[in-house]
Amino acid sequence: MAQTKPVLVIYGATAYTAQQLFTYLEEHPEAEDFDFILAGRNQTKLDKLNESLKIKREVIACELSDEEGVAAMVKRGDVIVNFAGPYRWHNAEAIIRACSKAGKHYVDLCGESAWLAKDIIPKYHSIASTTGACIVPSCGFDSVPSDLVVYLANQTLQKVRPGSTLADSTSIFKVKGTISGGTIQSMITLTELPKEERRAGEFSLCPVQLPSTPPALTFSLPSTPLTPARFASFFFMYVYNRTVVRRSQFLSGALPTKSGGKVMKYAEGLDFGYGKFVSALATIGMMVFGGMFFGFKCLRNIILRYLPKPGEGASLEQLKTGHYQVTNLSIEEPSTPDHQPVKILTKFEGDGDPGYLNTCYLLAESALSLVLPAPKGTCRPLLAKIGGLLTPATAMGDVLVERLRKSGKFQITSEVLSEEKKDI
Repeated sequence: MAQTKPVLVIYGATAYTAQQLFTYLEEHPEAEDFDFILAGRNQTKLDKLNESLKIKREVIACELSDEEGVAAMVKRGDVIVNFAGPYRWHNAEAIIRACSKAGKHYVDLCGESAWLAKDIIPKYHSIASTTGACIVPSCGFDSVPSDLVVYLANQTLQKVRPGSTLADSTSIFKVKGTISGGTIQSMITLTELPKEERRAGEFSLCPVQLPSTPPALTFSLPSTPLTPARFASFFFMYVYNRTVVRRSQFLSGALPTKSGGKVMKYAEGLDFGYGKFVSALATIGMMVFGGMFFGFKCLRNIILRYLPKPGEGASLEQLKTGHYQVTNLSIEEPSTPDHQPVKILTKFEGDGDPGYLNTCYLLAESALSLVLPAPKGTCRPLLAKIGGLLTPATAMGDVLVERLRKSGKFQITSEVLSEEKKDI
């Protein structure tokens, strides 16, 4: 009997961001090795979308309130790719529940930590780990780069100092792109939540609750043999990205089980390229804007008139001019007072607008990492064989890193700084 191809079921297929995904999948060098199904709520829109594709695909129209319909849809695929956010309000829980029970993998672009912490992880982690389903939220610009640079820094450290841990890890983002309508909609949903749920803590996705890092006006990276000193302002995506990094640490056993143990310091900042003073002013400006956006509905409604709506976006030509770079400096935890800690420089660069185009590349390769054979020289992490509510690093690890490198859309490096190499 011939082996069937893995199938991706793409729910929310008519979303603007999803449409960028189809071009990528149709032109993918492994396009002959997998198939995909278009799914969503509106049969007419799905049929119209299908007509625009190079090869006609199977179409499934399904309301997420239809439990039997969702279960049937999930069984048609090997991994469900969900674009229908904000995920709390669009009942993504129905898909996650069906995937967890059926042992099917799931990826999305979620950035809703309070929802994951309260409604998803407690209910479905155990079920998914029993069936082998890998449920992996946040497989786009938030939070694959953040998660993987820390993962790679630790991998590099283990090669030169096995058993050592990281004491400090700081990522500076430099971004050229636009904010997506979906991200804006997620921000709007936050305004509708109780205040205590808006402020999900740094360790909210972990059962071990430790104190969150207090906010800072600026973030910095010292100069290294390969990079100049960098100053950065507060990065609004850091509030969510850090929760994914911390869950990866928890799942891999790198977090203490109680308060008082050593915890790696983690920070992210956004580099505007104008030094420390401008970075501080930018942080203050963002805090003022955030306070007004969340605190005054009338002002928020005025601002929203000029921002992209869900399903809207820039032209493809504009999206292709986007780019981002993440520079991470991680430092080893000293074992003794006279111990010279290893410093590791990790860079993660992506082509295309981060919120629309590049996020599709990340999501596509995340899904394919779960169902296609691992690239030569890599293997899936142990947790991927068990399943559960995982993260990009703990579900895909080296497999995803290598797939991203081979795609030609990313440049990813991690190395011990030269001055440390001499001492090892």
